[in-house]
Amino acid sequence: MAQIDKFFLENKPLFSGKIREIFNYTENKLLIKTSDKISAFDFVFEDEIPSKGKLLTKIAKFWFEKTEHIIKNHILDDSALSKLFPQTSESCLLVKKCTPIRIEAIVRGYISGSAYNQYIKNGMVSDIKMQGGLKINDRLKTPIFTPSTKAEVGDKDENINFGQMVQLVGEDKATYIRNKSLELYEYAHEYALSKGLCLIDTKLEFGYDNHGDIILIDEIFTPDCSRYCLAEDINNQNIDFFDKQFFRNYLKEIKWNQTQINIPKEIKSIITSRYEKVYQMLNDE
Repeated sequence: MAQIDKFFLENKPLFSGKIREIFNYTENKLLIKTSDKISAFDFVFEDEIPSKGKLLTKIAKFWFEKTEHIIKNHILDDSALSKLFPQTSESCLLVKKCTPIRIEAIVRGYISGSAYNQYIKNGMVSDIKMQGGLKINDRLKTPIFTPSTKAEVGDKDENINFGQMVQLVGEDKATYIRNKSLELYEYAHEYALSKGLCLIDTKLEFGYDNHGDIILIDEIFTPDCSRYCLAEDINNQNIDFFDKQFFRNYLKEIKWNQTQINIPKEIKSIITSRYEKVYQMLNDE
């Protein structure tokens, strides 16, 4: 188990998600701690993946800083955390307090995953009519926006169309979130390609800051919320993704029965190495 600083032993989180815990830090600031746990099929495994929380935090911080010109985000200067939390600071983000918008803003640049299953079934993804003849992992002419609701912990997100999103948050806000999501994805996709990575799809989250402005929150373009592969592999029939699909495939192979397991060291090592590779490639000069 990862070492824990005294603060996290003495303070209860305001909110506990599958992987992250959110703590009240000051009147206007929150502390987000990303654990080394991994989730799959809406199940959180207690057996931890070494360095996973640290790597996810590093990747998120990289992208938050890289995309500030597109939209403001919730991260704050956390340079003091290393002294306050010597054991866990690399797994922590210091952020503005915001009111989350209960929408998962999903952008897809390729026909992959659940979107491909929808397409095969009826030629559509969400309520968007797609071109004919697409093969799995084909690049779309233009990225598409397919939102879902943001479920409470333990529940499942529900796919919705843009019209339903408008009903939930209003047309102006829905349009703003959609446009910013597409802009963020297109920027990150081109940047990742320049580093030899292909960003196939992603999900983003937004919230209201204390001025009522919509800003980017949670995480951004990490392997936990995005599907990456090597750019050179995108046309291969069997793509080796950098997201959690490897772990899901492992669980299917062992006929996992929805119970806690001890994850083999070699599986942990592969997962860690994939997250590390994404971080290294993005930062490659």
